Amino acid sequence: LFTVTCDNASANTAMLEDLEYQLEHFLGKKMHVRCFTHTVNLAAKGVLQPFE
Repeated sequence: LFTVTCDNASANTAMLEDLEYQLEHFLGKKMHVRCFTHTVNLAAKGVLQPFE
């Protein structure tokens, strides 16, 4: 397992901590790649919100 790509939900952080405990060479947060399209979507919603 090289990386984990997921959205920004807090449950994913808990899952990564559990994987780090169970897998000897898994580096947890260092191997967490957040979903770029999810991040862009959140940013776009934040920018467009004042115009609604």
